[in-house]
Amino acid sequence: MREFHNPIFIVCAPRSGSTLLRLILDAHPNIAIPPPAWLYELIRPYLYSYGDCNDTANFLELCEDMLETPTIKRWNLNIDASDLAKKSKQQNFAAVYEALHIIYAEATGKQRWGEKTPRNSFWIDEIKMDFPDAKIVHILRDGRDMAIDIADTPEMRPFTLYSGAHVWKRFVKSIRDSINRIPSDDYCEIKYEDLCADPEAELKKLCRFLREDFDPAMLDHHKTESAKDWSSDSQHAKTARPITTDYCEMYKTRLPKGDLAFLDYVIGDLLEECGYPVNGRTEIPERLTNQLIQSDIVTSPDNYEHKAWLVQRRRKRLDRGVYSIQDQETLLWGMQ
Repeated sequence: MREFHNPIFIVCAPRSGSTLLRLILDAHPNIAIPPPAWLYELIRPYLYSYGDCNDTANFLELCEDMLETPTIKRWNLNIDASDLAKKSKQQNFAAVYEALHIIYAEATGKQRWGEKTPRNSFWIDEIKMDFPDAKIVHILRDGRDMAIDIADTPEMRPFTLYSGAHVWKRFVKSIRDSINRIPSDDYCEIKYEDLCADPEAELKKLCRFLREDFDPAMLDHHKTESAKDWSSDSQHAKTARPITTDYCEMYKTRLPKGDLAFLDYVIGDLLEECGYPVNGRTEIPERLTNQLIQSDIVTSPDNYEHKAWLVQRRRKRLDRGVYSIQDQETLLWGMQ
């Protein structure tokens, strides 16, 4: 197995452009970034349950569980746990994690691997423990647009704009907290809006950080087989399109001033810290806050499935013209 160095970890709040950035970097002739792995959330907290991984049987079980993760199955690696164990340099989580990504990279003829799982935003400290030479790339998007985008995507949770704004806040604050504990030259922040407005200039900056040559193929990411495959998922249908500014500053035209003031109250301080303009702020009535929070709490799988079904039903009525977005007193409940 050849030596691979400086893995790339893309972190961000969900719906911030990380899939776009993954496909752009994956289009680079030297970099392979597969679909999200989710292994830091699904496996790493439970390593205690495998006992001593120096025991071959215990280590094989760890390899089996990582291979059986639905996210990893999507990679189509065509290996079994024994093969994965043999390709791991050591008998631990980090070694198996690296082996999986190297196998993927080698299958595509690439020399460097990367990872894109938004929830890794909460695991940056552990990532740097496991991979001290890792490079962390944060793609940052305006939290108001992210809240709209997540509410526009019925396949995801939460449904409400209010909870979506809090999701953005949690992710971004966690990232900013962790980067205080890592070397500054191991971290790069790129704004989604800047990437969309001038992709070549921003990608050249990113390549300098990664110590890679810029390649024009990165601008044609939407033409790759990886993009075509990923865009078949309705959540990521936009990834098979060229880079565009169509989804930047959506909040200016899609949110009523009252709702915008509500969101600015929730995340305005952090928006300003990140360099985004904030106009006015209005505190959300406590009763409405409690209603919104409770609406996004899942207490039963059946209820979750039914709520997702109701969202789809509302969207169909919206498409038929039965009602309009403007009929709602507030859009904090969602975009359908």
